[in-house]
Amino acid sequence: METVIERLFKKDIHRNIEGVIKADNLTDEAIFQEVDEYVITNDLNKKLDEFFSEYSGSIGKNTQNVGVWISGHFGSGKSHLLKILSYILTNERKHSDLIGELFLTKIDEDDFELKNNIEKALKTPSETILFNIDQKSDIGSKNQDDAILGVFMKVFNEMRGYYPKFGYIAKFESDLDKRGKFNSFKEKFKELSGESWESGRETIFLESDNVAKALSSVDDISEQSAMDLIDKYEENYSLSIEEFAKEVKAYIDSKEPNFRLVFFVDEVGQYIGDNTKLMLNLQTIVETLATVCGGQAWVIVTSQSAVDMLVNSTSAMENDFSKIMGRFKVKLNLTSQNANEVIQKRLLEKTDEAKVDLSSIHSKIQNSLSSIIHFSDRSRQYQNYKDSEHFTLVYPFVPYQMDLFQSCISGLSDHSVFQGKHQSKGERSMLDVVQNIAKRISTGEIGTIATFDMFFDGLSAIIRGDVQTQIQKASDILEPFESKVLKTLFMIKYVKEFTPNVDNIATLLVPQIINVDISDLKKQVQSALNRLIDQTYIQKVGEQYEFLTDVEKDIEKEIKSTSVETSEIVGELVNWIYEDIIKINKVRYSGNKQNYSFTRKLDDTIVKGKEEELTLNIITPLNSQDYDVERLIHKSIADSGIILALPSSYDFSQDLELYVKTKKYIPQKQGGSVSDNERNLLFNKANDNNKRREKLQNDLKDFISEANLYLSGKVLDIATKDIKTKIENAFEELITSTYSYIGLLTQVYEERDISVVLNQSDDLLTGSDDALTPAEQEIYTYIDRQKKSHKSTTISNLLEYFQVRPYGWYQNAILVQIASMYMKQKVDLKQNSTPLNKQEVLNALTNNRQFNTLVVPKTIIDEKKVKKTKEILSELYPNATFSSTSTRDIYDIAIQETQKLISTCKNFMNLHYPFNSEFQKIIDILTPIEKLTTETLFDELSNMEDDLLDTKDDIIEPIMEFMNGDKRRIYDSAVKFVHDNKDNLRYINDTQKSLLEDLSSQTKPYSGNHIQQAKQALTAIEALLQPLVEKTRLEAFEKIDSIIKELQSNEHFEKVPSADRYKIIRPREELKNSLTFTTSIDTIKQRTNAEALADELNRGLDTLFELIPQEEVTAPQPTTVRIATLTPKSKITLKSTQDVEEYIDKLKENLLNEIDNGKQVLL
Repeated sequence: METVIERLFKKDIHRNIEGVIKADNLTDEAIFQEVDEYVITNDLNKKLDEFFSEYSGSIGKNTQNVGVWISGHFGSGKSHLLKILSYILTNERKHSDLIGELFLTKIDEDDFELKNNIEKALKTPSETILFNIDQKSDIGSKNQDDAILGVFMKVFNEMRGYYPKFGYIAKFESDLDKRGKFNSFKEKFKELSGESWESGRETIFLESDNVAKALSSVDDISEQSAMDLIDKYEENYSLSIEEFAKEVKAYIDSKEPNFRLVFFVDEVGQYIGDNTKLMLNLQTIVETLATVCGGQAWVIVTSQSAVDMLVNSTSAMENDFSKIMGRFKVKLNLTSQNANEVIQKRLLEKTDEAKVDLSSIHSKIQNSLSSIIHFSDRSRQYQNYKDSEHFTLVYPFVPYQMDLFQSCISGLSDHSVFQGKHQSKGERSMLDVVQNIAKRISTGEIGTIATFDMFFDGLSAIIRGDVQTQIQKASDILEPFESKVLKTLFMIKYVKEFTPNVDNIATLLVPQIINVDISDLKKQVQSALNRLIDQTYIQKVGEQYEFLTDVEKDIEKEIKSTSVETSEIVGELVNWIYEDIIKINKVRYSGNKQNYSFTRKLDDTIVKGKEEELTLNIITPLNSQDYDVERLIHKSIADSGIILALPSSYDFSQDLELYVKTKKYIPQKQGGSVSDNERNLLFNKANDNNKRREKLQNDLKDFISEANLYLSGKVLDIATKDIKTKIENAFEELITSTYSYIGLLTQVYEERDISVVLNQSDDLLTGSDDALTPAEQEIYTYIDRQKKSHKSTTISNLLEYFQVRPYGWYQNAILVQIASMYMKQKVDLKQNSTPLNKQEVLNALTNNRQFNTLVVPKTIIDEKKVKKTKEILSELYPNATFSSTSTRDIYDIAIQETQKLISTCKNFMNLHYPFNSEFQKIIDILTPIEKLTTETLFDELSNMEDDLLDTKDDIIEPIMEFMNGDKRRIYDSAVKFVHDNKDNLRYINDTQKSLLEDLSSQTKPYSGNHIQQAKQALTAIEALLQPLVEKTRLEAFEKIDSIIKELQSNEHFEKVPSADRYKIIRPREELKNSLTFTTSIDTIKQRTNAEALADELNRGLDTLFELIPQEEVTAPQPTTVRIATLTPKSKITLKSTQDVEEYIDKLKENLLNEIDNGKQVLL
């Protein structure tokens, strides 16, 4: 009698067993390690079998089935499988055979068919191209209809060594290669340009001349023709799928017979999304490659496991997607179900000897079968073994399993548990499931039967990835039997007619039909159920157990389907890493105590702030590239920054995405109408998500503290695990290597140091101390180089040039160097071509608004010229000191003295002296000095010596002595005296009067003895004039007093009240007072002549009579007339005695008439 199940079958139960992206440049050792650690699960074993069956079975045949679609949820291992397949299917590595052998050892020894197929594939010459389509796609090209074709062509060119970035250049290279001239062209290009073609083509537009010359040389054509030909390549280049397929075909034809080229493309489904045109683009590529290359070019892709979610199930896109799936015969996420009859005939058919043995066994156990296989508590009664023949047909399965499994399939499908709405529930699925279970227990002793949890494993290929992941994670922490219970409950979750109590669950898990202890089995089931409840994998409703709840499943599904942008996921990671963990915005370099900004990148993308010269690029688990140490070392050379490489972790990436989705989902869900149960579930979800965040952040901290740092082609040796210290130490090395001249700064500089340097004594900067420091020499060399190139240099230019690599100097350091160079007289600072003095230099260096100030090399001035210039200046400006050895100081003092003297002259001109022209002469001769530069002062001043010193002797010295001394006071007094006494001087006949009157018209009163003579004349004239003025004033007082006496003696004066009499007298007194301060003789005489005095008397009389009380008035008041009105007018002049007598007679007549009329005559 046979004792092992697999020997019962007529046909080999193992027959026809069924079958990412990071394009890396791993070493053989690394690949060996990765393959050695690769775990092949039972589920994966099926996938490999299906794949290699098709792949190896078509070797040497013209097959159209060249497409393989590997689908699965995140974490399913699809990308890893893709990568492993690319390793073992290529022969291009030195030890490819060993890698294949290593992989073979991981296959079950009993899986002979799979091993044979793998060995056949390994012997077939082939090359693979592994890439992530999204990463290889050019930015923005995804919106183009032929975007996928562009990526395929790009990686194909790259694999062949052609330029991947521009198709027309790759076409150009390919054509040269086909003509056998590519190597010659590259050698010629290197000879002409000094760099390899691979390097030069990166800047192809700058190398057009060398390209044309190289092509001209190897093709023996003119350079112009070569240039035109290259232009035509660019103008005429186009790409079609057919052309691409022909290129692939040509490459394959150049290889050995049966050679295969395999494209391994990661995340195609994600890249395509809902873009119908991209779907069709992929479909056509695979179809055309199959047709043109006759089965020698394969396309193996990965996609999300929930394929149906890529397109809207209600849209026309479903049909397009189905067409694409039709191009991929091998779908590694798909199984089907077989009817019982098919299973029994094709899979479970027994040998004649086995039938006899099984019939014998049945006869021994048939009485106990009803108690072993039994369903209670109103559960549907499923079929048991009918008889011996039925037992023989179905064993090692139980009849109820087929019916219950079909019910499970239906319920699970109705609740969208399977991947892809387009996948049928045909008999193929059941056949595969049963076959797999049969293989699983094939080595068991006869009597062993399949348990219902095994059907979950059989369905796993078409169950949604998230469910598989959930079960798998649970299985990782559960005991094996507990995991079996959990899988069983999942299978029967939606079978309403099945009652999931302890007895019925135990029936589903009966492991054998001989010598089984059902009581003990039920105890195991109960214990497992209790544990699962504690772990919240299931819930108990009455006496029945359920896999989760409908609400929880719905919530889980909604969370999974919550749409989040990649930017949302990356945003969380950015904040955690840079804000919460690293917490560094700027790095402080210990060498100069300065802070440096840096570019913060995540997976090669700037995520914070603007781009800086220093970069920290953190490679995270979200990165789709599979970097090993060697690749990271190479990348650190190209990137010129720090690379902090976190370990690749699919679980981390998945948990992060789940965290973001849950975080987004919960508030959205809570905003609507939810039940109490849902609210509790959401609360629990929120708590779980907070824990998830803490775990993710802790993982990040561990990742970062343990991660390697890469810089300039090496792994940094930084032992500390403290994150901040670790990053800062790395930046110390980065700053040192980036800014190779930073060591020239030997101290820390502050802004106040600018003033300190500029205020140093010149003596401290003479002798050996005036030599430039290395840092100053770098700046001087740059300024001098700019000058020789006829380019000006400003402070801003220097800051821009020396703040970046290879210097990295900070602003204060650069400004202090400029100040020091200025003090050492190596440079001048100029504005509007005018050199600045120290104070102006200080202002220019400390005010960014003046950073446009020019910095120019200082010209060395001949010592003899300096000496001569100092002599002239000392004589010209005797009050200034020109003892300094600094030409700049000499220049500064000269300009200051010149400007001061010019300003003084201008101020004196504002006084409007008659000799203003003399001041203008001084200004005119000094202004050219003011316009001289530091250099031209010492060249030009000697030419101006005679004029300057003559002017100094003839004008400057005497006029300044005049303006600043007593002479000017005497001059001003004399001129003022003449002006104030112009009329009085008519009364003086002294000869010295002309000296004073002529003084104001003198053009050079400051010279000679003009002022001395004027002083003497002024004294003499004042002595003559003062008595004359006083005499005139006294005569005037006498006349006024006579008027006052006449008024007081008037007969009516006493009639005026004594209190009012002052009103008559006071105006006359006021007249006297006013004349007291009058110095003009003419004025005094005019105000006291006869007419004026008559007016005074009349006004006094008028006032007198107005003040007499009315009752005192007894007669009309006499009126007065002036004698001047009575003077005869017949003659103007009296020429004879007769004229005199006639004049007197007429005057007498007029006087008597007035008296007769009662009037009084006022003389």
